[in-house]
Amino acid sequence: MNKHIESELFQNYPIEFKEINPEDFQYVFSPNGERVERNIYTIENNGKKIKISPDNEGYINDTFQNSIDINYKNTVVVNAAVGQGKSYAIIQTIKRYYEAQEDYLIIVASPFVSLVKQYCNDIINTGIPEEDVYNYENLGRDNDINYIGKPVQVVTVNTLLGNPGEDGFKNSDIKREYLDRLDRYCELRKIKVVFIYDEIHDSYHNFKQQYIFNLWKWKNVIHKNFILSATYNEASKVVIEYLAELTDFKIKIIESERKRFLEKQSSLYLHYSSSYSFSTNTPEIKDLIKSLVGEGKKIDILCYSKALSKSIINPKEEIGKLLLATYGEVKDCTSDLITNQRVGNEAPKNQYDNTMCNVGTNFKTGVSIKKENHAFVIVMPPRSARLWFKNTYGIFSGGINSVIQALARQRNKGEIHIVLPKPDKFEYNSLEYTNMTNSQKEKFINYYDQITYHEETEKPVTYIKLNRQDYFMREFYENKLKRNVIREINLVESSSRSELPILSYPTYDQFKLEVGEDYLANEYPIFGEDISAYITYAALANQFINCTLKEIKFKPIILIHEEDYQLVIRGAYNYFFGIDHYNTWLQFGNFNLFYSDVRKALFEDFQLKLKKLDGSLKNIKQGSSIAKKFEIQLLAFTFKMWIKKGQPSNDIDYNRRNYFLDCISHTENVHLDNAENESHKKRIELYQILNYFRKKLINSLHEHQWGEDHYFCTPTTLWNEFYDERDKSIFRKLLELQESDTLLSNNVFEFKRRFANKSFNAKLKTFYSILVEDFLEIENTGANDPKITLYGSRRNIKPIISIPLVPHKYLAIDLISPQSYNEVQLDKMFEPKIANLGLNI
Repeated sequence: MNKHIESELFQNYPIEFKEINPEDFQYVFSPNGERVERNIYTIENNGKKIKISPDNEGYINDTFQNSIDINYKNTVVVNAAVGQGKSYAIIQTIKRYYEAQEDYLIIVASPFVSLVKQYCNDIINTGIPEEDVYNYENLGRDNDINYIGKPVQVVTVNTLLGNPGEDGFKNSDIKREYLDRLDRYCELRKIKVVFIYDEIHDSYHNFKQQYIFNLWKWKNVIHKNFILSATYNEASKVVIEYLAELTDFKIKIIESERKRFLEKQSSLYLHYSSSYSFSTNTPEIKDLIKSLVGEGKKIDILCYSKALSKSIINPKEEIGKLLLATYGEVKDCTSDLITNQRVGNEAPKNQYDNTMCNVGTNFKTGVSIKKENHAFVIVMPPRSARLWFKNTYGIFSGGINSVIQALARQRNKGEIHIVLPKPDKFEYNSLEYTNMTNSQKEKFINYYDQITYHEETEKPVTYIKLNRQDYFMREFYENKLKRNVIREINLVESSSRSELPILSYPTYDQFKLEVGEDYLANEYPIFGEDISAYITYAALANQFINCTLKEIKFKPIILIHEEDYQLVIRGAYNYFFGIDHYNTWLQFGNFNLFYSDVRKALFEDFQLKLKKLDGSLKNIKQGSSIAKKFEIQLLAFTFKMWIKKGQPSNDIDYNRRNYFLDCISHTENVHLDNAENESHKKRIELYQILNYFRKKLINSLHEHQWGEDHYFCTPTTLWNEFYDERDKSIFRKLLELQESDTLLSNNVFEFKRRFANKSFNAKLKTFYSILVEDFLEIENTGANDPKITLYGSRRNIKPIISIPLVPHKYLAIDLISPQSYNEVQLDKMFEPKIANLGLNI
């Protein structure tokens, strides 16, 4: 179901973002929990942050340049929205330093290797000569390039801090020598060093205590730190404190207004999937990509996991073939590192390319997608990635900031499509802490209710303000972690341990820097534990600055109680289809078309759930054993509607016997040459063969009379003379033709499975049993069938009560005729014929 979103109601709703405020550095908490003022850090601008606004084009460069003094030593914290030209502004600042009379060394610290080349290119494009910009990736690859004396150096944050990664013990010797030589060069020549940390939200984890010491080598030459992000987090505040210490504790905070420019916003589409796990066969993924390719869109696909990315670009998969055929080549943007190393120290080949179709995991931040007629597809982690202790969300494990950054990659107006699982239920009472009006709350609840996950959860989604994160982190640290061992901490601190290994409980800042963000992302649904809930909330409340929600696509849940199929099917049909749907098909189509349309819609456009008597829920999936009863009840429902304009109120006993007799009624007097197509011909032939054996069985019935006993009967089991050689050949044909019937091939009626893994003779015996079951009304004789002398021997027989008749074809379900449109009004044609038969339905 596609639901268009009325976004006007939230058009001017304020955008919430993580603020960096002066009081974050002016106050601390004492051991007893009291807020205490501290005077270590100097907040410039009289202790207030500087607020700037983007220009009419949406960019901040001009106001930003007017807000900084490149000659003044301090740490500048820039908090600007995505898409406001934050990176452009800092590159223009680099150019100012490059062109200054005084010599400076500018070190740009990128959060990812994949962004280093882009930074170099962007800096060169401002007019700084290429020979004055050094890409640290040349270390060990091109020793002819001398980095000493080049005023701009682009590295990664982990290189700058000496972080060897998860699998290393120390930074490589060549990187250590590189940094040491640059430092000595600057000290000898009195060159001031400017550090730029862009996208700090993605590199804060490098700033652990053991790595911070590597920054102190620059203490004598450091002039300025620029720290930039659109999505700060609590851990960033600890990083700011570490870096500001190197610039004499001076901090300048620049905050840009979160202002929407409607003419620049992309259209956001949310595709909710009911699939537990995601693959290339997930309908919401496969159908979306096929649709966008069919529309002629240029597309890029960002996936939460490397494995799914690899599957999508696999040329053996349907989607991979399609992408390859459409775009010629697909760029694999997944990591090519093996145990944190690149084989042979080769240059990375996995960076995003604006000229290609990119699929991967490494362009959720830093990259600018500037394509026209573009659709950006983002596949979020499915429900299967939600684990008990820690989520496995791949590139989105860091929480909600990773979502905001990913959406911001789309720079030009276009389309953004997110495939995501349904979110958990929302605690709507918590909306009172938002800025929503009553009408906004009502609209939000209306939309959210339609896509929420059906099962109850112990922890519903609760709205919490972003700037309350520190409170919840500290509460957990103080009352759940530290308090649990406070007696032991005091005991250790009171002991004399001067010559023993250091034993010191981690501080709150250490906790916040090392695990605090993971704690929030795994414990609070609105902060990333239920990442789908955050996306839904933010999209409905118009919180994404570069896009606005246009449509949500989802499969509504139809919950069927085990004893009330007809009641639920009737309610679902009346609500989702309605009388106009029925009248349209009745006037212009045949029953098969009407039934198939309803069936297809229910299986493809809805999530069907069976609530069993014990309260458990089961998915009703097409072709599954649990779908059998639903299929049968749906068939009965649509047929009764078709011929009587009525809707059953109770479940109907419609079985294989009824179905076979109905099909025979529509085929027994039809010539094969009149079949409309090959499939139609096969179905006709299938049931003409079945009718042939039905008549053969009836004609073979034995009339038994002994004393007062008088009845017709048939042997309980197959006897040798029932089939001749021609019959066996005809039966082989029937086995071939059974696949032409959808309900038989899908095992809705137990037929095909009865023959599985059996010899031909065993299949003949099984078929005889089916003929007896379906075309004779047998007397219930108890545990044992009576024995009589028949066909030359004593054998068990089944007494016959009656022979079920083949119904009139106007009263029989017709899935034999091909789906077709008619020019006559079938209701007017049926009613007099049914009336003339004198039958009640």
